[in-house]
Amino acid sequence: MASNLSSIGFAFRDAEEFHARMLELAEASRERLRCDAGEYAIWRSRTGAEIWFHLAPADEDGGQASILGLTPFYEGQSAIPMMITAAWKRPDDTPLEGLLHGWVAPDGRGAGAYPLALDAIDFAAHAGRPLPASWRCRITGFCRNLNVHEDAGTLPDLGGGQRLAAQALIPIGLFNDPDEEDGGAEQKQPEPVVWMTGVVRAHRQLNNEVTGRPFHWLRVESLAATYDLVADPDIVTGEISEGKIIEAMTWMFARVID
Repeated sequence: MASNLSSIGFAFRDAEEFHARMLELAEASRERLRCDAGEYAIWRSRTGAEIWFHLAPADEDGGQASILGLTPFYEGQSAIPMMITAAWKRPDDTPLEGLLHGWVAPDGRGAGAYPLALDAIDFAAHAGRPLPASWRCRITGFCRNLNVHEDAGTLPDLGGGQRLAAQALIPIGLFNDPDEEDGGAEQKQPEPVVWMTGVVRAHRQLNNEVTGRPFHWLRVESLAATYDLVADPDIVTGEISEGKIIEAMTWMFARVID
């Protein structure tokens, strides 16, 4: 089963190996992004794979900062204009984690092509900025599954003779169950999960420099925007190549460009 880390080529035998490897990378990270909530220690690779470590503020005695958590990322090519409308904290987030909500292809009237929730890797550096605001974001979808289609004729049947379009994006992580909307249960927390299709405009199979494991990077033209995607080869069905259509369920990570 794919994870966010395996989507960029990290896999571990057990928790002990995971902790040891992540500690090595945290100690090797040289770049820092400081903010009021603490700081990010950023490990970057030549392939574009990154780990953003969340460090608590150092104590007054100058002791070593503790690691609160981490977020994987892939520094791709996307630069997507968005109207960001809200910054959300989830119950289990560290002080350096959070979601941004906004609209892709903003229309100037407070909406756009569709809404997105984004797991912002640099959330704490931007959460205090006035909203709503127009930002550009580098968005990478970490695939839970990825199916390759030769043409639109094999895309999922939606019923009524309709198929999923070749360039579509459905932000399913923003939907609530109808029973929850009726007040029968506590509404679920929003998640940065989308069901998307798009045309492959670029593709490379890369190898993680630390583990040697392969992973896929794709640039995919979807509805109203072109996204970066990364995927563990184990969850890919079909052969990826430029011009083909992909269908994927993805967790959307983002970095604020400006």
